[in-house]
Amino acid sequence: MNRTMDLLSIGRMGRLAHAVLVTLMALVAVSGCVAPATDSGAYRQNATAALRSALGEARTGALAVQARLDGKVTNAFVDTVVTQSESALGPIEDSFGSVDPPSRRDDELRDHVGTMLSDTADALSAARIAVRREDRAGMRASVRELARLGNQLDQAQQALS
Repeated sequence: MNRTMDLLSIGRMGRLAHAVLVTLMALVAVSGCVAPATDSGAYRQNATAALRSALGEARTGALAVQARLDGKVTNAFVDTVVTQSESALGPIEDSFGSVDPPSRRDDELRDHVGTMLSDTADALSAARIAVRREDRAGMRASVRELARLGNQLDQAQQALS
């Protein structure tokens, strides 16, 4: 009986190891498939889309925090909104950052957009922390910073359009 149980355990472990190995191989294959944009125009479109998405998250965060400061919504609501905006920014950064610039001329655009996306993520993190602490001064500072970044994101995406 023990020998049968041992064989069953070994069989299960083998299937598990196989599943893990297949999953790891798939992840390696997918992560290695970062291709450059086909041309500078496509890369600029990618940058514009990333900036537009980040703009929406920055403005959403600023509006939600301002509504909290004005007493129009609860802290729990603002925490949810800001946390979701912050979480949404990660994939935006990852998506844009995973596309290789097609030429050296596009490296500056990549750096500029990447910095703006990172700054927006940081501002949303600061807003989340201020909201959770119920730090009104921190919330006011976050509204100002998110509004400033929103204006920069808007100007940058319009310049690329």
